[in-house]
Amino acid sequence: MAVERVQLICLPHAGAGAAVYRGWQRLLPHWIDLIAPELPGRGLRQAEPALQDWSELIDTVIASVRPRLRAPLALFGHSMGALVAIELAHALRASGVPAPLWVCASGCVAPQRRKLDLSWRDCPDETLVAELRSLGGTPPEVLESRDLLDLVLPTVRADFHLCGSYRPARRPPLDCPLLVLGGVRDPISRPHDNLSAWSQETKGPCRVELIDGGHFFIHENEASVVDLVISSLAKLEPALV
Repeated sequence: MAVERVQLICLPHAGAGAAVYRGWQRLLPHWIDLIAPELPGRGLRQAEPALQDWSELIDTVIASVRPRLRAPLALFGHSMGALVAIELAHALRASGVPAPLWVCASGCVAPQRRKLDLSWRDCPDETLVAELRSLGGTPPEVLESRDLLDLVLPTVRADFHLCGSYRPARRPPLDCPLLVLGGVRDPISRPHDNLSAWSQETKGPCRVELIDGGHFFIHENEASVVDLVISSLAKLEPALV
């Protein structure tokens, strides 16, 4: 039996653009079509200011992907991207577009366990740089170059503010399966409730998988992450045949 093509929308972590999923193209099978929308403030949209309002961000993502959407649809997001993915799933369902049949939240504290932190909007640049160092994943040459920092910090600041200001809305949970990924050495994976509480976001099954690595395990173990995504999508019910 041939598996039906499925669209996989991938959302990036804070400060990153669509390019972080470029390597996935060579790892995904022919029946998964990757869509990596570019958010304002990065990549081809570097000249646009990064957004600091959740409603505006989700509307912008929907406007970017809607012309290409068709069922079946799946969503993947890492770190901030996981929050974008869950909000996008609810927004698509509310707009009448067929709701995603699968969502993966990677490297992100569950919505109900997040703490409000409004300090990022006005904190010193040094605080942002220190946080980037602690998370890992940012090349040293970027952290040590004032010119490069001047390019990336406005977007990082806006994204950190989005994450810190995020408050989950009261709404019916999704119906689809939810895969939650965490890094073995990522502090957000402890306590386990930080990840398992994602189960509150859906009436469908929720599975938590830990992968070796820190916060950016999706880069450290890219092939393992993609393999999990492929196997999870291939097992969807009703079957994609």
